[in-house]
Amino acid sequence: MLVIKRFSELSFNEAISLWNESWKHYYSDMTMDLNRFLQKIAGEGISLEKSVVAVYDGKLAGFVLNSFRTINGKRYVWNGGTAIAPDFRGMGIGKKLITVCLNIYEEENVDIARLEAIKQNEAAIKLYKKMGYQTFEELIFLQHEGSVLSLKERNTDIHVREASMQEIQSLSFYKPVTAWQTQFPSLKDFTGLLAIKGDTPLGYAVYKKGYKETGELGGIVLYQCETDLQHPNEQEIVASLVQNAFAPLDASVKRITMNIPKKDNALNRMLTESGFTALVEQVHMERPIKAKSEAKGVKTFSEID
Repeated sequence: MLVIKRFSELSFNEAISLWNESWKHYYSDMTMDLNRFLQKIAGEGISLEKSVVAVYDGKLAGFVLNSFRTINGKRYVWNGGTAIAPDFRGMGIGKKLITVCLNIYEEENVDIARLEAIKQNEAAIKLYKKMGYQTFEELIFLQHEGSVLSLKERNTDIHVREASMQEIQSLSFYKPVTAWQTQFPSLKDFTGLLAIKGDTPLGYAVYKKGYKETGELGGIVLYQCETDLQHPNEQEIVASLVQNAFAPLDASVKRITMNIPKKDNALNRMLTESGFTALVEQVHMERPIKAKSEAKGVKTFSEID
């Protein structure tokens, strides 16, 4: 007997045990301790009350985590993790969980549902497509360890300075609907940069530096990097932003881009030419959510044979 219930019904120990068990034999190590798990829940705005758990014959079998945001008047939901424990894979539990989630999305008046999936995870992508999701872009994590002197500053009349979240959000070319974990509500202790020429904004970037216990710089993550496409010098704008975000360029540390759209643009060309390599590639998928009156036959939080 399969029972679907809310994630909030689990104890902390049950929650972290289910998380770690369900990610066994995955494409990358997704396990974490309870502290990191709670940080993920808080940082990504996961709603445990609107996330679901599968219980099969009294045993925790899998879950889907959900997070909700309203952006530019549209209600979005993000699937922050779907995983099934090894002993219960291939039983259709993932489909049952997503079906229940779609009903929750309708109840929450969601306009668009989004998720990311590892590009090599063909089984998951196939399931999401069956449930109405379609890929609309690809995302990539690029990485480089060591100095990046190849990104050395060039002669340019573009000036880069720090900028607040509010200043970046006020730009006419600001893109609020990026990958979920790169959006401002998901970020903490980040730094914003603004590229300008005279008084004209040309582009922006958002990044974060991480430090070791010794106080030394440990790594840098780039979350966003966008330019005003009305200006033709995209390459110079991106170069100026990246040079500042990844400074000091002679520091031998790990530099990563997180879920940046994979496309032939100045950012990806520049980093690839500078020795950055792919760490993870994902597909970015979305599904419009129909009005509740159009959905029939979906049971929420009920026993499913």
